[in-house]
Amino acid sequence: MSKAGVEHQHSETAEVAAGYRAVASKEYPETNIGSDYLAEHFISASHKFLVKFGFIRKLGIKKSRKFTPGGFEYVLARTAFFDHQLLSAMKEGTKQLVILGAGFDTRAYRFADQCSECKIIELDIATTQNRKKKCLQQAGISIPENLNFASINFNLESLPEVLQKAGYDSKVKTVFLWEGVSMYLEQAAVDATLQFVSTCENKESLLVFDYIATIADSDVDKYYGVKTWRETWAKYRQAEPFKFTIDDSQVTQYLNEMGLRINTHLNEQEIEEHYLPQSNYKNLEKVAGWFRFLTASPTD
Repeated sequence: MSKAGVEHQHSETAEVAAGYRAVASKEYPETNIGSDYLAEHFISASHKFLVKFGFIRKLGIKKSRKFTPGGFEYVLARTAFFDHQLLSAMKEGTKQLVILGAGFDTRAYRFADQCSECKIIELDIATTQNRKKKCLQQAGISIPENLNFASINFNLESLPEVLQKAGYDSKVKTVFLWEGVSMYLEQAAVDATLQFVSTCENKESLLVFDYIATIADSDVDKYYGVKTWRETWAKYRQAEPFKFTIDDSQVTQYLNEMGLRINTHLNEQEIEEHYLPQSNYKNLEKVAGWFRFLTASPTD
């Protein structure tokens, strides 16, 4: 695995997540966790070939569990959760969609009809965004006229300035999708992003995001898969290390300090209950123990 940072090449973790979604679209097409039928367009040619074969897909899932137990299930549940939150927001009159750290997110294309009356802004680092545009072109996937791309390095650049140039309107009811991003950012960048969302003038706006819970070394064995995840990231993922976590007991206070009120907060067991099919569905296992889903809105 490459040690080059995302400033110099597209995000490997974004491609891995797309690969998981591509596998799920073949293995579980009848469920919400297998909804991303466009994901395979964003993985390498060799991986596209492998995804075609059921026995190889199963071997890939087994290998992923060796290094990141519960990661496959986490990504699939995350897809279902974010899809659900977006579609619900659209039904409730949201007119602006901001995808923070879009990676290879396909919602603007999968849900083009549902979002047709909505301004869409996709933000990500230029290396990943440029590869995404190339993949879209190669796949013949049209970019909706209501979508704007805006490149940003969240750790170094001003989110308000970048969004303003992209046509963001603070007065409009907005859903912010922040999927698989917070854990890779510095504390200051996370604070700045949350504080920016809190300044949204439309208080019915919604932030949807996931994060990693802080787990003490003495408690690591109590949480499924976390010890193995830490070992894998230390050995293989130096280019995209985890930097930000939140203590479960402090998350409400932290969000309040950032100017946000929590609407939905799910731990790993609740994620499994609400966003994975029934227990042991086609050999699905548990979600890794440190992942959380959360939605929040600006305080009045």
